Formats: sequence, structure tokens, C-alpha cells
Amino acid sequence: MKEKKIAIIGCGLIGGSMALALKRRKPDCFIACLDVPERLPAIREAGVADQAGTMDDLATYVPESDIVILATPVQAILDTLSRLQPHLSENTIVTDVGSTKKRIMAQARKLMPPGVHFVGGHPMAGSEHSGVEAADPLLFSDRVYVLCPYPDTPPDALLCLMDLAENLLALPITMDPEEHDRMMAMVSHVPQLVSVALMHAAQAGDAEHALLDKLAGRGFLDMTRLSASSFGIWKGILETNADAIAHAIAQFNKSLELLHRGSLEGETALAWERAGRLRRKMGPDSLARPRKHDLRGLIDRYDKQILSALGHRIEMARKIGRLKTSQSTPVVDRDRERRMMLQRKEWGESLNLPQDLIEELFAVIVKHSCRIQAEKL
Repeated sequence: MKEKKIAIIGCGLIGGSMALALKRRKPDCFIACLDVPERLPAIREAGVADQAGTMDDLATYVPESDIVILATPVQAILDTLSRLQPHLSENTIVTDVGSTKKRIMAQARKLMPPGVHFVGGHPMAGSEHSGVEAADPLLFSDRVYVLCPYPDTPPDALLCLMDLAENLLALPITMDPEEHDRMMAMVSHVPQLVSVALMHAAQAGDAEHALLDKLAGRGFLDMTRLSASSFGIWKGILETNADAIAHAIAQFNKSLELLHRGSLEGETALAWERAGRLRRKMGPDSLARPRKHDLRGLIDRYDKQILSALGHRIEMARKIGRLKTSQSTPVVDRDRERRMMLQRKEWGESLNLPQDLIEELFAVIVKHSCRIQAEKL
């Protein structure tokens, strides 16, 4: 990854997070992000790339790029492959981040010029938030990054993308594209449909009283979190993995019918217990396994969330610093700091946090925020 030139086409949550992570961890890489014209101000404001342009700039950035990453929705990936073809140079590595692989890789096989290497990719990370404004350099940390090479993919091309994934702090694995799509249908695409269906059904059942937002508990909110995702992002996924999704839905319907119709002392209880045992083995956040190792895993996750939030906060401080510069206002506002500290203490008290922890923590944060703002003056 040393001194690579990387073009990222599509600079939303995934593309923006990739660019931001690479800029932070591989500053010697040159990152160009290409998107629609109306998104360029947000990309420049987020500071995720060395250069930003539109699809009209493919001829400027793609021929000299070592790696081209297609980070658009699935349907746009298929369309972009054709536009990309005339601008690719020999030994360029092209990859994507789409949630389906079989159709994309079949299209890429037909379109890639000789000497250009396409490797399908799918980082198993995301959020219900979208856009470069939500970019997070820790988005891929400890997440699986699936790579789907062809049987004749050169080892150096695959190793280069494994290196890229590791620079994102992700865990690269290789899979056959058809197997990937079957697995994604069950662990990603059907859960998305179930989440939307549950929200849709609850909304219909609440039509008379309109109390859904007041009565919904944590379980319902967790189950329906995915329903906040944009349909535009999912439309191409559903279209390009229709067969595997249909098979996964049929399997899900069988299981749901078993739980609904089965004997509470027999099939239902047995299926429930088996599902519970397997789920408790799958992640460090399972409350049924409070061992030291698992609790430390939780601490690691919370620390990453704290650092991610702190990174966003510092970026807001930089923006405020630029505004203060343009308005010729002082960096330090003691009245604002006192009001803010009182409010943070109230928030901390509601979370049962020690007052001295809150004071010390925000004293350090405010100190460094002021220093960063002063650097802009």
C-alpha cells in the first residue's frame, strides 16, 4: 500500500470511511474521490480525499490509479463498470464493495481490459446512517472484509487488496461469489426485509391509536433498526440476488411456521433452545456469557465508539474554529464552558458516573478543542 494512488468512485458512508481511514493510516497514499456534482462540497468539507471530482473526471484520475474502488450502490456498480473500461491501465486493480457478488463479477469479467484485475469485495460493515458526513475511520475495525477473486486472479492482486483491508483494520477472508450471495441472503438481505416487514406490520396495527413510538421497547427498536436504511441502496441488492433471497425467505418461513404451529413442549422449544445456544456463541455482546474475555471485548467496542465520537467532536471544533476566524471572535468563551460543564455533569449524573470523572474528562476535551481552534487563527 506504500505510495499507492487510489480512486474511490462513490463517496458515501462506505467510500468516505475508506478514504478517511486510509488518509489517517496511510498518509503517503493519494486518494481521489469521485461522486455526483452536488456531493462535492460535502466531500471537501469532510476532508476525506486529496482530490474530489465527478464521473466526468474519470480520464483524469483512473488511468494513473493503482487501485479503483467502486463504492456505489449495487446497481450503480454495474453501470459504472462500462464507463470505467476505457480509462483503465494495465496492472490496475479494480474492486467493489457491493453486497452481492455473482452478477457484478460476471459483468466485470466481460468488461475488464487485458492486464486489469478485478476482485470482488464486500466489507461487512455499515450503518443506518448514510453519506460522507457519517464517515468513520473505525467503521471497518474488526469487521470481516470478504474478497472474491476469480480462479485465475494473480496472487499479487489479491494480496494487495488483503493489505488494503488490513489497513482499514478489517479481517480479510476469501469466498466464492455464489457462496457469498447465498450467505448474504440469509444473514443480511432477509434480515433487512424482516426488519421492514415488522415495522410495516406494526405501523398497520397501530393505525387506530398511534402509540407505536411510545410503546415500542428495546427489543422492537433493535429488531427494526435496519428498516431506517434507504430503499435506494437496497433496490439493486434485491434485484441482483433475487434467487438466493427467495430461497432464504422460504427457509425462514418454514422456521417461523414451526415456531408458530409447533408444540410448545416439543418442536418449538427444541428449535428455540438450539437457536439460543448458537446465538450465544456468536458474539462478545451476548449477555448470557459474562466471562472476563467477553466483557473485555465489550470494553474494546465501547472504547472504539468513544474514540469515534471524539473524532467527530474534534472535527466539529475545527469547523467552529474556522467560523471564529472568519468572524474575528475569540477562541475561549468561559461562560459557554461553564454552562457546558454544568450540563455534562447533569448528563453524567443521570448515567451514574462520578462527577470528578466528568469534570476531568471534559476539561481535557475543552483544552484540546481550544488548542485546535487556536491553530486555525
